[in-house]
Amino acid sequence: MTRAVLAWALLGAALIPFGGRAHHQTERGNRAYESEEYEEALRAYTEAQVEMPEAPELHYDIGNVLYRQEDFERATEAYTRALLSASDSLVPQAAYNLGNALYREGRYQEAVEAYRRSLESRPDDADAKHNLELARRALQQQQQQQEQDQQGQDEQQEQQQQEQQPEQEPPDPSQKDDESQSSPDPRETSGKEEPPEQQPGKMTAEQAERLLDSLAEEEAETLRRRAREQAAQDDPVLEEDW
Repeated sequence: MTRAVLAWALLGAALIPFGGRAHHQTERGNRAYESEEYEEALRAYTEAQVEMPEAPELHYDIGNVLYRQEDFERATEAYTRALLSASDSLVPQAAYNLGNALYREGRYQEAVEAYRRSLESRPDDADAKHNLELARRALQQQQQQQEQDQQGQDEQQEQQQQEQQPEQEPPDPSQKDDESQSSPDPRETSGKEEPPEQQPGKMTAEQAERLLDSLAEEEAETLRRRAREQAAQDDPVLEEDW
């Protein structure tokens, strides 16, 4: 609460030269904020912005109201706008509250940077140092959790891919045994027919044909021999020429 009162004092001093409606609405907003009437305070600060739309003190006060309403996203935006043109005296306060809003959003890396900015302007701020350490720890835990989540997602995707792959069926042992015990028909595999087996006591047609040819040859030779013998008896003997 002390820090918010400091901002109001700065804002009141800034509005003194202007006076009128802006100063009046700011005072009304401060009273409503002290009474925790945050909706009324927000209306008063917003009306003051009509007269002074770029006043960093008004952005800061609006950020405080939004923070109390736990609208941390809009509070972050208000504090950021306040820092764009904040005076040296307002920077540490606005940066500190910005760090708080970012911390509440779970944006720990940005919260660390906001607290560092606050400490650059006010190095002896014990609260800023404490919150900076908290933000660093939260950031480390967040990073570890993200790594674990990523690892879990990778393992889940790998498991899903393995489940989607069709399982190979093992060979049928009975079929393998049947194939190893059976032998193919040589006539089917070679494309040639094997000669039929000769039964004992029977002559094949080829053997009979060879036998007939042999008998015919012997008979022809007998006839030729008889013809030569007959010719030898009829023809004269020829003498050699000396």
